[in-house]
Amino acid sequence: MRCLVSVSSGDEYPFERLAEFADDGDPLEVRGDLSHAKVRSGAPSIAARFSDFFAYKNAAEGGGLGEIVTPLVQAPQPLAEFIGIERLLLKNETMNPTWSFKDRGTLPCIWLAAELGETTLATISTGNMGHSVAAYAARHGLRALVFVPDFTPPEKILSMGAHGAVVVRVAAENFGVMKRSVLAHGEAAGLRIVSGNGPHRVEGYKLEAFEMWEQLGGETPDFIAVPTSACGHIRGIHKGWRELFAAGLVAQVPRMIVVQAANNAPLVSGIQQGLDHMVPVEHVETIAEAITSGNPPGGDALVRQARSLGWPAATATEEEIIDGQRRLAHSGYLVEPASAVSVHAVRKLRANGSIAADARVVLMLTGSGLKDPAILQRHSMKIMDVKERDLSAVLKDLVKP
Repeated sequence: MRCLVSVSSGDEYPFERLAEFADDGDPLEVRGDLSHAKVRSGAPSIAARFSDFFAYKNAAEGGGLGEIVTPLVQAPQPLAEFIGIERLLLKNETMNPTWSFKDRGTLPCIWLAAELGETTLATISTGNMGHSVAAYAARHGLRALVFVPDFTPPEKILSMGAHGAVVVRVAAENFGVMKRSVLAHGEAAGLRIVSGNGPHRVEGYKLEAFEMWEQLGGETPDFIAVPTSACGHIRGIHKGWRELFAAGLVAQVPRMIVVQAANNAPLVSGIQQGLDHMVPVEHVETIAEAITSGNPPGGDALVRQARSLGWPAATATEEEIIDGQRRLAHSGYLVEPASAVSVHAVRKLRANGSIAADARVVLMLTGSGLKDPAILQRHSMKIMDVKERDLSAVLKDLVKP
């Protein structure tokens, strides 16, 4: 019997429920029958191999945009030495079809729409999720409706529009106010609107845990650092590992690391202060635009979960985010600012002893730097303009030792 369950009270709700949160405001999770779940070795896709771990009838069919297993690689030595972690790994989610981890969460939304006969995919997004929903809707012949805050980078809006989505820019006091308002009006209109902390999107993020399990040969990392905003991504990765543990496939569940921008750290503030709730931020100003939820619905539950499980939490300043983006780029990975928050945040946790030097730590690289190219102008670059007749002299200078 599949249903949705409140992460706090355990109250059950119908699987098809439109509202993304329990009546008391806490997040919901999908619950299915995992009593006989097993990995289907040899199946052609990650979704098919782990289809027993999903409550959707068509999960084994995959998605439709050529999803692949994204790389999990050893970090280059200079980056590992800077952070102070010997066994530092990078999970490169920028290689998903629309260049961000959001494609993971969109996949179950496609499965659900097909099951229920829904013809519209609607979402609230600061950019990446809207792009993903627009692309997957286009592939499956669905209508896409994307609500974005008015500060969303134009590059991200254009990508949504190119796929045929209807994009609604909403001016509101802040992103949290906008999100709550859109969700409430959508439910009243009978429209399913998915947000970053919705139960069905959370299911898709389990795929990252399943992939890491395969890539590590059945072993478990000690920590996984996740840039966190709406809370769905970090909840989904952890849920995947929990289910692997329940199936007897791992001996332990890795600890998550909650990382946020110092200018917008409602979750980290609550965790670090030992509270049972987040500390909302009203006026968010950060270059990490992909993680700008200053008062995310369901955030209190995430703070309680993090504290009960001993998850470390840390932030990075605006200057540190830019430096982290530069260090990742010089390591070969061009990521958006939100992904770069982890570099200095994890470095601080290593410095204060929260993480041992020999721990196996995964940094989730959540989105491509091409998602927000304007930020790249803040980096120092070696770009030369020369005339053709001067090439010989310029080359002689450039090849000098």
